[in-house]
Amino acid sequence: MTPGAPRIVHGDCLEIMKMLPDNSVDSIVTDPPYGLGFMGKAWDALPPGQDWAEECLRVLKPGGHLLAFGGSRTWHRLAVAVEDAGFEIRDSIAWMYGSGFPKHRAALKPAFEPVVMARKPFKGSLTANEAIHGTGALNIDACRIGTSGGRTVHTRSFGDDRGQWAGNVPTGEVTDNGGRWPANVVLDEHMAGVLDGQSGVLAAGNRPRVRNADDDRTAYGKFAGQQDLTQQRMDSGGASRFFYVAKAPKKERPVVDGVAHPTVKPLALMRWLVRLVTPEGGTVLEPFAGSGATVEACILEGFHCIAIEREAEYLPLIQARIDRQDAA
Repeated sequence: MTPGAPRIVHGDCLEIMKMLPDNSVDSIVTDPPYGLGFMGKAWDALPPGQDWAEECLRVLKPGGHLLAFGGSRTWHRLAVAVEDAGFEIRDSIAWMYGSGFPKHRAALKPAFEPVVMARKPFKGSLTANEAIHGTGALNIDACRIGTSGGRTVHTRSFGDDRGQWAGNVPTGEVTDNGGRWPANVVLDEHMAGVLDGQSGVLAAGNRPRVRNADDDRTAYGKFAGQQDLTQQRMDSGGASRFFYVAKAPKKERPVVDGVAHPTVKPLALMRWLVRLVTPEGGTVLEPFAGSGATVEACILEGFHCIAIEREAEYLPLIQARIDRQDAA
C-alpha cells in the first residue's frame, strides 16, 4: 500500500490526541521529552505523564504497541505512567551509542537510552486479534539482523512416541538467509566498533552431537548413538553482528534558517522501530515529532503517519524531511 502524505499537526499533543477516534492507530513510536531540562529548553521540563499515556491507550487498536524513548535517569517515570494507564509492559530496548559526554565529575558518560515497549491489552488469542486488527505481534522477519552465511536447519524423524527415537536420522534441511532474531539492544556504528574491537573475530556454528545409549533416561527413551543434529549458523565477525546496527549517514539532520533540533535520533534507528511494531500499510502516531525523524522513517517504510509538534520553530524541519523524500 502506498501511504498518503504525512499528517502534520501543530499543537499540544494531549489536546490533539483527544480529537482522534478510539482504536484508530496501529502503533505509537515517539521520542518524548525526558524531563532533564536539556539545554534549558522549557519543553524538556517533565516526561509525559499518565494522562498522556491514557490517550495513547485509547487511540491505539487492541494489541497495538507503544515505543517511547526515555532518559536513563527518568525513564522509570515514563514506564510507570504507561503501565498505570493500562498498558502491558512487554520489554525495554536499549539504544546504545558512543557520542554521549559527561557534564561534570559527578556524572557517568551517557551511552544508552532505554525505549519502553508496551502493548494495549486485547481479548482472545493473538491470532484472532491479528486477523481482526492486524496488531499484537512484532514484525520479526522485517527486523532480523543480517548474516553473511545464513543458517542451516536440520530436521529429524520421530518414532511412534517421544519415548522412541529409533533410527532417528536427518530428514531434510532448510537454508534461511533472513538473519538472526532481533534483540532488545540496538547499537550505533561507534558502539559496534568498540564491541568488535573487544571481541575480535568470532566464528559461529553448532556441530552435530552424538549421544550414546542412556539406559537411565525415561522421558525420551534410549538415544542409541544417533546424531542429534541441531541448527547450524555459519558466519564470522565481531560480536556486534548479533545486534542491529543503526548507521547514520552524514548531514542527516535537517537545518532550516539556522534552526536545528537538539535531540535527533538516527533515521535508520527510527525505521527499524516503526517496522518492528507496525503492520503493513498501518498508521503510526508520533505525539512528539521534533525534527520529524519518525515522519521520514514512515515515508521510507510505507506507513501512514500522524505527527504532532507543539514548538512552531521545528515545523520547518519536519517539512524539510518530507520535501527531501518527495524529491528523491
